[in-house]
Amino acid sequence: MKPTAARGFTLVEMLVVISIITILMALLIGGITSALKSSKNSKQLSDLRQMFTGWTLYANQYTDQCLPGFLSVETQKNWKVAYRMNGKLEGQTSDKLNAAVAQTYPWRLAPYLNYSWDLMLGYREDAASLEPATLYTIQPLALASEPLSAALRQIAPSSLSGSTAALQPRFGYNAFYLGGWWELSKNPKTLGVPRPYFCDATRTATDRSANAMSRTIGGIVFPDRMTVFCPSAYLSANASAPSSGMPGADLQGGSEKNIAATQSGRPTLQESAGAYSQPDPTASGAAWVCPPWLASERIWNCADASSFSLYTDQAIPLMRYSKQIPAAKADGSTRLQTGGDLDDMREWLNLSDLTTAQRHDSAHTGTLRAP
Repeated sequence: MKPTAARGFTLVEMLVVISIITILMALLIGGITSALKSSKNSKQLSDLRQMFTGWTLYANQYTDQCLPGFLSVETQKNWKVAYRMNGKLEGQTSDKLNAAVAQTYPWRLAPYLNYSWDLMLGYREDAASLEPATLYTIQPLALASEPLSAALRQIAPSSLSGSTAALQPRFGYNAFYLGGWWELSKNPKTLGVPRPYFCDATRTATDRSANAMSRTIGGIVFPDRMTVFCPSAYLSANASAPSSGMPGADLQGGSEKNIAATQSGRPTLQESAGAYSQPDPTASGAAWVCPPWLASERIWNCADASSFSLYTDQAIPLMRYSKQIPAAKADGSTRLQTGGDLDDMREWLNLSDLTTAQRHDSAHTGTLRAP
């Protein structure tokens, strides 16, 4: 009996098989990528809960006082406070932190976080270590904005141990409206007295006292909405600002500077064309996070759920792993929010009568310098 020849695959059959494998691989990779993003967001939410716990422990020790967002070196001297590391570094005779790196929140909160590397710098690719020295790593700032870089170097020079955690922590703090941003007053009536920004601010609409900042946790009007921590990054302006003025570039030093009143409203399509709209897992963190408005200055805006138009170099909410931003609220809850959700002043200010219609507008007057 004559044997039959073995039949091979035709070109069409091979192309069909390759196409099916390609589609399956695309689906698999997409599923894995989505699962990784979900896992990283879940990890951030878990870490934010621990940050909130440390924040409340601080308040419990200081009669319900909110952790100050910023304490200038002069304010620390005036209050006679000093902060310490978790043990002495090799070659150092003291565990006392330089006051410059304690101006921002991380090192003042660190004892209530058990000096956790993961909570303070866990977004970085460095392998986590139990060695105390890893928290004091010096990582130079690499920002596109030279004015903002200069202002940050003036706050805490990169040569100081602990400057990386001080200026580039994992999460930004609502520093202007929780606890306050404190510097010595330049007002002749209160000259040399530590005072926070916007302490004498008035409501834009009514000219009455604003009280937009909360000094205590118990004084927060809507704790389920008040943002305490979220990922943030120092970014450069990508849209034409409706006014001059640049909060952040003159945070340290310089003369008192009024924040000019600006027009309100949502960004135009032209403004949002070059917006920050993609997650950036490599971005360095920031020590504070700015709301859409600082007093009468429009800082950023969101044309949709994830397109940030930034009008001045500043630290704003960061989409690190996905287009959702994890945030810790003052009631202890954590949630994933979009940029559109956070483009709402009710998420940042301690005002009880801010209406839905006013949520995208300036809410109070103020200056960039402590009065």
